[in-house]
Amino acid sequence: MRYDPQRHIWSALSVTEARSLLTGLPTRWWLSGGWAIDQWLGFESRHHGDIDVSTLRPALPALLDGMSARFRPFAAMNGRLLPLPEHLDDPALHNIWLHDKNRDRWVLQINLEDGDETVWRYRRDPRITLPWSRAVALVRGIPTGTPATQLLWKSRDPRPRDEHDLTISHGVLRAEDRRWLREAIRTAHPQSPWARDPRLAQQPPTARGHP
Repeated sequence: MRYDPQRHIWSALSVTEARSLLTGLPTRWWLSGGWAIDQWLGFESRHHGDIDVSTLRPALPALLDGMSARFRPFAAMNGRLLPLPEHLDDPALHNIWLHDKNRDRWVLQINLEDGDETVWRYRRDPRITLPWSRAVALVRGIPTGTPATQLLWKSRDPRPRDEHDLTISHGVLRAEDRRWLREAIRTAHPQSPWARDPRLAQQPPTARGHP
């Protein structure tokens, strides 16, 4: 079925609800997207229409098997919502939407990312990697993608909300992560307006956010 925002209504889980749903499942997952940046900041800096978590592609079956049957997963591909079992092996599958049958609402997006036991790997350019300790960290009890990795995803074609996320998270980017992000953008997305953005070249006066 083709996605219709008038008919396919989102009522996203909160960060706390997402943690309750996923904690204890036998696989790696982490909060991602705009909510990940706000998790580092410690406050909700803007409105979020949905909520994202990420996992590695091989871990997806275990992640889904551990959830309640009330949540039905769909492959979100090319503007369509498709039965997931028919597309699990499709290399074009990168996003899964969870539908809560009890509320008839879409509640969570799962992003499929790349990596192995040692490193996180940027799916759009496998030359770009980070040790897991610099790609995901525990922030207030929730595994959370670091600001640098989330901003890299946003850098290819930044929207106004992505510009907001870069500006608001500038103060929690460590110097080494700022350097890594600047070089990663120039490698993967050299035409990005962020490739030579002064916000990634200067050290903020003070860092704030995640203790």
